[in-house]
Amino acid sequence: MSTQPRVRDFTSRGSAKPNVEVALHGAVDFLVTLWLLDGCDRDTQPLDEYGLGADWFSKISDSLSDETRSLVEQVGPGRIWISVMSILERVPDGSTVAEFIEHVAAMDPVDLRLALLSVKEADDPEYARLAPAAAAGDLRAVGELLALPVVSNHDRYAAGIRDLLTLQPSETMDLVIRAMRGVQGEVFEGHEREFRPILERDIEAKRTMADRVSTERFVELATNGISIEKQGYRRPILLIPSIVGRPWNIFTESADRMIIAYPVADEYMQADPDAPPAWLIKTYKALGDERRLRILRRLSGGPASLHELADELQISKSTLHHHMMLLRTAGLVKILIGTEKEYALRKDVVPETTAVLQAYIDRTGGN
Repeated sequence: MSTQPRVRDFTSRGSAKPNVEVALHGAVDFLVTLWLLDGCDRDTQPLDEYGLGADWFSKISDSLSDETRSLVEQVGPGRIWISVMSILERVPDGSTVAEFIEHVAAMDPVDLRLALLSVKEADDPEYARLAPAAAAGDLRAVGELLALPVVSNHDRYAAGIRDLLTLQPSETMDLVIRAMRGVQGEVFEGHEREFRPILERDIEAKRTMADRVSTERFVELATNGISIEKQGYRRPILLIPSIVGRPWNIFTESADRMIIAYPVADEYMQADPDAPPAWLIKTYKALGDERRLRILRRLSGGPASLHELADELQISKSTLHHHMMLLRTAGLVKILIGTEKEYALRKDVVPETTAVLQAYIDRTGGN
C-alpha cells in the first residue's frame, strides 16, 4: 500500500503561516459517513479505499429506514455534507453528534443554507459573491449561481443545490435536521459510542505532541505526511481526528479557517491504549543501525547525492537505497529536487523524536 498521504481536498490555498488547533468532534465521522454514502448510492464512491471497508458502509445504508434514506437523498449529493462540516468550528470542543445536530437546529435557516453552499466558494469568487443572496432565497441569484461552470459542470451537485434552494429556508433546515436525526438514531449512535474512546486516545496524544514539536512538523505527523511548510495556507487550521475517513485527509474550510479531518493513527485503533506511536517505532528502528547513523552524520555536513554517499561511505547503491528508504520513512531525511536529486538531513526531527518519546512515556506512565 502506498505510504503517500491521501487527501480529499475541498478548499483553497493562500500564503500566510497558519495557527493550528486540534479538537474532537464526533460529528466529523458522522458527516464523512453521509458524504461517502452519497445519497445512499453505494456505487458512486470507491468505498473499499477506506479503512472500515465497503461492507461497513453497506451495512449503514441497508440499516436505514426507507423514510430516512429518502431524506438523505433529498438533501442531495454527499459533497453537500462536507459543507456542513464547516459549522464544526462554532461548536464546543468535545461535542457529540447529538450536540452538533442541536446546534445546527438552533441556527438561522439562512445561515445554514449559506453553510451548505460553502464547499464551492474556494473555486470561484463569483460563486462566493452570489452565495449569500442565493441562501436568502433570491431567485435571480440562485439562477446565476447555478449557471456558473463551477456548479453547472457537476450535474448531481447542481441538481442537489437547486432543489435545496428552491425550498424555503425553513424547509431546507427541516429536511437537513430530519435526515441527520434519522441516520444518527437508526444507525450511527452505536458507532459513535464505539469510536469515542479511540478518538480520545488519538487527540490526547496529538495535544501532547503539539506542545513539543514545531507547528509544521505537528501537522505533518498528524496527517501522515501533509506538509504546510511551502503550501501557503492563509487561514488557521483546525485538525479533527476521523476514523471513517481513514486513511484519507479530508479538507474543507469555514469562513475563518481550514478544517482537516485527519486519519486516526494506527496505534490508537488498537485495543491497547498504551501502544506506542507507529512513527516513533519507525524512527528508532531507523536510528538503530550503525550505517544509517553514519549516513545521518554525513548529511549533517550538507546535502549529498546517492552516488556521493555511496562513494564516501563505501556502501553499494542497492544497500544505500534500502537505508535511505528507512530514513525517509522515519522522516529523518528529505529529498531535494534540483539539477540533481540530493538527500538532506531534517535536523529538527531528532530533537522532536525525543519529545514524542517523552510524551509517550509521560502519557503511559500516568495511566
